[in-house]
This record gives sequence, structure tokens and C-alpha cells, in this order.
Amino acid sequence: MRSRAALVSSALLLGVSLTVAGCGAEGVRTASDAPAGKEVLVNEDAGRPDGAAARRAAEVAKAWTGSAAERAWRMGYRPLDQAEWLPPDAFHSGVDKAAFASGHLDLATQLPVSGPDGPEATVAWPDGSTLRRPLLTARHVFDGLVRNKSVCDGADCNGRLRVTGVKAATRTLATSRGRATIPVWEFTIEGYAQPFAYPAVAPDQPPQGPQSDRPAPDINGVSSAGGWSGLSTDGLVLNVGVSHGSCVKTLPGQVYETKDVVVLIGRVGQLPKDALCDAALRVTPVQFRLSRPLGTRTVLDAVTGEPMVLMTPGAADR
Repeated sequence: MRSRAALVSSALLLGVSLTVAGCGAEGVRTASDAPAGKEVLVNEDAGRPDGAAARRAAEVAKAWTGSAAERAWRMGYRPLDQAEWLPPDAFHSGVDKAAFASGHLDLATQLPVSGPDGPEATVAWPDGSTLRRPLLTARHVFDGLVRNKSVCDGADCNGRLRVTGVKAATRTLATSRGRATIPVWEFTIEGYAQPFAYPAVAPDQPPQGPQSDRPAPDINGVSSAGGWSGLSTDGLVLNVGVSHGSCVKTLPGQVYETKDVVVLIGRVGQLPKDALCDAALRVTPVQFRLSRPLGTRTVLDAVTGEPMVLMTPGAADR
């Protein structure tokens, strides 16, 4: 049920829903292959960035590092996980699973009006730093779970689930500043011993990059990468949506890395001349493999030079 993840954690921020698909490139250079402090170019069977693409990636990395935008980015709250905590036994049946995914939830309890800290909530990191953010109310979160319905057809689609309790709690998740403790709302659903939990705070809006006032360069065969929809458990593979016209196809992505940033280069190639296509814009999932775990490095788009945020399914419906 990762598709329901963080329906509310970035409800005020993002507007694209992506589905993870495809396979990542397997050939990589390890970090030890590059001199200390130098960039590492990976995805060898995708081809290393060269020419205009490599120059652009290097320019983006250099402009971001040490900029005011980087400082603002690192001071905020930006999750690297799709934040949803389901009980270990979710789900008891296909009927329950379909009901949850379809938003067939009946509220059989009163929702808390505010959180423990009133209209604001605190995000905390292990080093003692904290950040105050507006609270997402329990009503806001519940309404998001109900409204963000997936299409359901078949014999399992007539069930409903009863929410019998809601309380404030905390969970930890990975962010651009390391793991953080965040406030959540725990929803008790009848028949399940442990709760379903969702963030009670939304991520910060990303700052504009240092090149935001410049037109994006037109580089042949390179297309913009949008937000990323997931990170592998080992931190080595980013699932990213690459935008492109319908008359081209996506190619394996390329990655330009430094110790501080990861610059993603979305690549496209022409379809055969006799292929049917139209003027529609498409977003295709592509996997970008890194040479070492992402950690707290910032993900940047080579075309726009902007920081890329974690996209969460369902946010487009908010």
C-alpha cells in the first residue's frame, strides 16, 4: 500500500503522481574510483555524461554548492521517505485492502481539534535542532484519506472500514537533514490491533535555485527530470519521472555526483519515423542508480538547476 503513502504529508506542495517501473542500470563506478573531492560519473551502461550534458551538470552542481538556496534547503523539513506507517497485519483480506485504497472509511469517533502543541507542530533532529511547522489537522488528514480514492472494480470493492480512534503520536523518517522525529496522527481501524499513522506536518516549499532567473538550456537529447517518487532501501536507486513529448522515448538516465549533490540527467531519443505520436506531454518513470547511498545530498535537475523534491502519490488530488 505504498501508493497511499503520505497522502497528506506534502498535500500542500506537490502535484504529480508517478508509478515506479523499469530497471536501473547495473554498471556503476564506486566512490573509491574517483579522486577525493572530485565528481563521480555513474550508470556506465547508460553512458557517462559528456559534452553539453556533462558541462551543464557540472555548472548546476557548482552553482548550487554554497549558495543561499542550498542554505535555505538544508534548514527546512523535506522528507526522503514516502511517509505511511501501516500495522504489520495490514491487510486481513482483499476486501479490507480494497476498502482502504478506495477511501471507504467510516468515522466512528470524534477527531481531535488540534495537536498537543496547538496549531503548530515540531520536527526534531537528533542533533537537537528543531523546526516549527503548521499542523495538518486530523480532519485534514482523514479527509485526504477518504478523498484520494483509487479506482476499484471487482468482487472486493464493496467493503468498508470503521475508524474507531484517532490520537497524536510521533514517528521517525529520513529527511534531507538526516532522520527526524515528526508528529503524526494515528488512526485505529476496527479489527486491527495497531494503528495506521500519517504525518501531521507538511514539507517546506523548496527554495528557488541560484539559476532560477536564467532560461533552461536546450540540450539535444536531454529532458527535465521532475520530482522523484521513491528511493531504494539501500539508498542507491532513485525513481524519477522524466518529462518528454510523445514523439520521443526515454533512455537510461545519467548521474553526475559530488559529495554534496546528485545531478540527474534525463535522456530521450527519437522514436522511429513511422511511429504514431501526438503533441501530448508525458512523464515516464526512470530509475537513476547512484555510486553510493544518497544520504543527505541534494538531488538537482540538470536542465532547470532546481532542487528536486520527493513526490507523493495522491497529492495531485488535493
